[in-house]
Amino acid sequence: MVFIDRIEFLKPLKNIVFLIWIPIIIWDIIERLKYRNGKRTNILRIRTNNDDYNRIFPFIFGTILIVASYFGLTKIESEKILLYSILITGILYLITGFLFVPTGIIEYKNDKLSFANGNNKHTIEIDKIDSIELKSTDIIIADKSQKKYYVNFMNLIESDYQKIAEFLKHKIGNNIKIKNVLQQRV
Repeated sequence: MVFIDRIEFLKPLKNIVFLIWIPIIIWDIIERLKYRNGKRTNILRIRTNNDDYNRIFPFIFGTILIVASYFGLTKIESEKILLYSILITGILYLITGFLFVPTGIIEYKNDKLSFANGNNKHTIEIDKIDSIELKSTDIIIADKSQKKYYVNFMNLIESDYQKIAEFLKHKIGNNIKIKNVLQQRV
């Protein structure tokens, strides 16, 4: 933040940056709680390869923020607003760590299915889907013209296949063929 201190009109931003994160993290916590409590019935969260990282990151980053703000609060008198907002941000990150949900998403909305893993997202109208193939590392959606859409970097296990199949059958019925391909992990 030394750079910001040198440019006069940017000085107020250093306090605002972390204050902006606080409502964003609170919104994320609320969404996680809604999903975990079954209030997001049109969304199914599924495992991805990044989930190990996403599971541990809030604990590491939250702890770093808490420790840094603690030492800052004991040593620095002039930056109380910034340091308290960093402390609150660290605590909220720890809470998100305890409320982990997988990052892969299958969503049913307006007669469309969306499959997402990070930036890899595909939305397809239900009546255009021919089949869905579930592999441990991929979800492959084939439309009726046999064009295939791939959602990669999944980390599906056998129980995920069952959850996905039940979710899809509940939302779209038995009109689409769902293939489960169990693969041996290397």
